[in-house]
Amino acid sequence: MKIWIVHAFTDRVFTGNPAAVVPLERWLPDATLQTIAAENNLSETAFFVPTGLKGNYQLRWFTPTTEVPICGHATLAAGAILLSEIDPSSEIVVFDTHAGALVVRATPEGYTLDLPRKQRSPWTPPDELADALGGADIVDAFIGEYANVVLENESAVRALSPDVAAINALVRGPRQGCLVVTAPADEGKPYDFVSRFFAPGAGVDEDPVTGSAFADLAPYWCDRFDMESVVGYQASRRGGYMRAIQTLASVRLLGQVSVYLRGELDASIARLHNRAAEEPEAPRRKRRRARTARQLPAIFDEPILPGLEPTPIARIDAERAAASHPTPADTPEPTAPRIVLTSEK
Repeated sequence: MKIWIVHAFTDRVFTGNPAAVVPLERWLPDATLQTIAAENNLSETAFFVPTGLKGNYQLRWFTPTTEVPICGHATLAAGAILLSEIDPSSEIVVFDTHAGALVVRATPEGYTLDLPRKQRSPWTPPDELADALGGADIVDAFIGEYANVVLENESAVRALSPDVAAINALVRGPRQGCLVVTAPADEGKPYDFVSRFFAPGAGVDEDPVTGSAFADLAPYWCDRFDMESVVGYQASRRGGYMRAIQTLASVRLLGQVSVYLRGELDASIARLHNRAAEEPEAPRRKRRRARTARQLPAIFDEPILPGLEPTPIARIDAERAAASHPTPADTPEPTAPRIVLTSEK
């Protein structure tokens, strides 16, 4: 299995939003897909398989902790790899996803991605949300694909140091724990608005550059500025730009990509015995030898000649004891001396 790591919505590596792209011949178990995404430890890993129609693929996205229903930058990255390296003869690719059909096209300026345009509705955020954003002054709020809040100026967005645990608890929908914060750009900047995206509910405290969030923001700022297209900058640590044009049913994003890594995943990952849901097998141990009396080898292998048989140990021990402590010899009991009388002369 091949793998690419692509930095999306940027023209240079180490900026934009990194996504892993993994083409498959067929779907692996969900547990394996999730474990690969966790091991990659990127905001998203995109997996796709061919449907059998030219230029048409099924596409799914996984964060390190969960599968998500839509992801813009990983879709742009997957489309760019297909159109530039896997099938360079094509100019368009269509992905069948949980969010519907998503189309990526190659253009002289980069790649376009059509995302569904969500109906925008007003939203009154809870009072505690301003505190979770460090006391930010919220001047507007609305609901689209995500919950969105608007601050007064770019400096307020850049200075945010939010309590992501509080955001996860306060933002209940439409996507649990996902919040877009935006503001108009300062005068003289080469972009029209600035944004940041916090998604602790999806296992990502702050996403570097979020295409699906731009699908919410582009129609809002186009309407507010009375413009047909806008350029946005996501002011994360990595940062990234994109241009967006709204249509009646979709938002078309234009962005560039830079490939950071081309590699291969080990083939064993796809095998049944290496699935993530199973515990690894312990290595086999050598069988322990039984604790038995050690048998010494015989001194003589040939038969012993008659008369040269070894003396038994017990007999030798007895003879040695007798030699060192001899038993006194048997003697008769003493007799009284005899008195002999002789005649006088």
